[in-house]
Amino acid sequence: MREHFDIPVYPIDANTFEVVENDGAGGTQLWCAAGLFARDVLKQNRSSLYILEARGDSRAEPGRKSVIFTTQPVDNAFFSVTQGVRTAGKTLTTGHAYALCADIPRLRIIVDGRRF
Repeated sequence: MREHFDIPVYPIDANTFEVVENDGAGGTQLWCAAGLFARDVLKQNRSSLYILEARGDSRAEPGRKSVIFTTQPVDNAFFSVTQGVRTAGKTLTTGHAYALCADIPRLRIIVDGRRF
């Protein structure tokens, strides 16, 4: 069993950030990482998270896949109960995204070399 799952997160601006797939992460882990980042780094506990850019090529780590999340409303936003990351506009509350971490307690995010 793996000791930790480390997911890199790269801030883009004050509300937008890239979550890079790592350690076999899927949608649930990426939403969890986005929830951790919003809560622990952006200090936005009561916001919504939106997929600005669905799963695609990473800007920060060429050759990897990532998702761009934002806390700012986006066009065509819609709430979903699924954790997929292949559709722009999908929205979860920060609390819902963070709650997904309960099933993956060893997940950590890495931001600027710091682990959260």
